[in-house]
Amino acid sequence: MEKTRKFSLIPEYGDTKDPNIRAKYGYLEAVVSIVGNTLLFLIKLLLGLFINSISLIADGVHSLSDVATSGVVIFGFRIAKKQPDAEHPFGHGRAEYIATLIIAFILIIVGLGFIQQSIDRIINIQNIEHQEYAIIITIVVLISAFSKEIMARYSMLIAKKINSDVLIADSWHHRSDAISSIGVAIGILGARFGFPILDPIFGIFVAVIIIYVGIDLMRRSSNFLMGTKVEKETISQIEKIVKETKYADGIHNIFLHDYGTSKVITLHVEIEPNLSIEQAHEIANILEQKIQEKTSYSTVIHLEPKDICYDGGIKEEVIEKILEQKKEIISFHNIRIIRRKDKDDIKMHLVVDKNMAIKDSHNLSDRLESLLRKEYGPCNLDIHFDPCGRECNVCLMPCKKRL
Repeated sequence: MEKTRKFSLIPEYGDTKDPNIRAKYGYLEAVVSIVGNTLLFLIKLLLGLFINSISLIADGVHSLSDVATSGVVIFGFRIAKKQPDAEHPFGHGRAEYIATLIIAFILIIVGLGFIQQSIDRIINIQNIEHQEYAIIITIVVLISAFSKEIMARYSMLIAKKINSDVLIADSWHHRSDAISSIGVAIGILGARFGFPILDPIFGIFVAVIIIYVGIDLMRRSSNFLMGTKVEKETISQIEKIVKETKYADGIHNIFLHDYGTSKVITLHVEIEPNLSIEQAHEIANILEQKIQEKTSYSTVIHLEPKDICYDGGIKEEVIEKILEQKKEIISFHNIRIIRRKDKDDIKMHLVVDKNMAIKDSHNLSDRLESLLRKEYGPCNLDIHFDPCGRECNVCLMPCKKRL
């Protein structure tokens, strides 16, 4: 019941994960913002010119910048709802973050401009005019601040409904306007009682708020565009799902790929090493379904035996050093170590001359195994020989050309 009342002013358009539905909510928020901010801009501008208040004029232009940012919101959602194509296989959802960057840039430019004007007004003090109307105008400004807070809350409700960062940004933009309007009201009231310097001081106060919000929005949207790490809470949820799934053990290498409306998590899941391909495939399907139900993220899962350790450790360096000393070996790759209780299994690919005789490759394998047992420790060696035909234009292996 409480949830229904909370969203009673917001229409139900459908699935909020659908880019077209998200665009409808974005347009709704933008239209409400444009109408409200246009009215507030006209009121603040006229009153600011009437009493010659730099802080009130600045606050009015702040409201006008909200109109501009709402236009950016519409543009962002219009692009984001486009279907995936050959150049954008994951859709155009990141257009929302680009729209947020544009909003942030507008805010910073507006804020810097008003700091300059306010400093000029401090150097050349000017009292507000028509001081007999100061109290009435102060009340009007406070009413506008209350109106902006209502708009901020409405925008936040829509933002939470569709989980949109650009609408959250626009909501905070409204709220910054409400806060600055309160400062302006204090400045006008102070100027009425003989402290005209309060007006440009609060003009700077308003500008600093605008710049702060702009920098914060720029930082957040830039982080999403460049890629952010998966939240700890989400990792904990995935770890719990994996532990509760039969034959699955641990996870690592978790990355989030955020495309706005489409979010994909890639991760490695460790499973029992003796499972069949069919069993492993079934485990991957179960995990993908459970993770998407719990986190709303699509997943790409790489399964690997839980006792495999890949390149990067001290023991891998021992193996590579031995291989580099053998002139018969042109190159090597794909070294894997499978940990066992008694002895490790070592698997590798060696690139050798295509004319190497079978008996020579067998002798090389025996000598390598003997050296590895001496330098590495107890192990079993499994070598896959790749013939090198000197066709370097088609071979992708790192080659030292020692032969």
